[in-house]
Amino acid sequence: MKKVIVAGKMNVDIFYYVPKLELNSNNVASDSMMELGGKAANVAVALKKLGIDAAITGCVGTDTFGRFIREKLEGFGVDISHLKECEGESGRTAIAVSQDGQNTMLNFPGVNESFTPEMIDWTLVEEGDALFIQFGIPADTVFELSSMAKRAGMMVYVDPSYPSDIPWDAFYYFDYIAPNEREIYQITGKKDLEKAVKHLFKKGVESVIVKMGSEGVKVFLEKKTLEIPAFEANVIDTTGAGDSFNAAFIYGRLRGLDDEESAILGALAASITVSRRGTTSAFPTIDELREAINSRGLKIRL
Repeated sequence: MKKVIVAGKMNVDIFYYVPKLELNSNNVASDSMMELGGKAANVAVALKKLGIDAAITGCVGTDTFGRFIREKLEGFGVDISHLKECEGESGRTAIAVSQDGQNTMLNFPGVNESFTPEMIDWTLVEEGDALFIQFGIPADTVFELSSMAKRAGMMVYVDPSYPSDIPWDAFYYFDYIAPNEREIYQITGKKDLEKAVKHLFKKGVESVIVKMGSEGVKVFLEKKTLEIPAFEANVIDTTGAGDSFNAAFIYGRLRGLDDEESAILGALAASITVSRRGTTSAFPTIDELREAINSRGLKIRL
């Protein structure tokens, strides 16, 4: 069975469902829930629900939230043997979700920022077929993990999450980078999408996936651009849609699908996710994804 090494942030997500989010106001939630979160944790769980083995590495705190994160990951079947316990508070995110499904987040990184290169267990590069990594952990750790994984022949898939001090030298090792529109402009400093993509290509990135929400995704390859429309969905909560896309895309590539088929699979997984509340609880299983493929008459064989 294929295995993905996942590195990055692990948080506790606390959701507040509000009719409308207003600044300088007492926003009263109609409902609230607490879930496992953080892009690395989300992608690891989404992969497991699709039937791909996932081992996660990074830092959790010595607090109650750290125990919560460990227990939830283990409950989903994620390999946590490479997880590090660091002195301090675990990362957490408060997420306000409005009636139309859009979200606003407040992030506390906590010990996610403590995951230094010295903590990496290098046996990981002997175990995996692909590496998923996100920004939000120390830049040196991103560089070391991505460079070692690429040298070991692993596929390297990166979700930047937000701007960081990652050195441009690290981008040479990225097979895929998958920002949203806001992130690609912030990372490159460009104001035009084509120029931003070309800038990433010049830095050594092989393929650029730009997530565009309800407009779908664009996959920029060396000689062509793929435009994948979003699938229609009854949007309840957009949290985790990008993570669901990431996992399904990686699943597709590891199962031998091409970039276009994998992107369609990712868009389909995201459409299922946004139709539900929460993050990890909203990710589709492989059976649900197959059912969605069949019901839409898509010619993708899993």
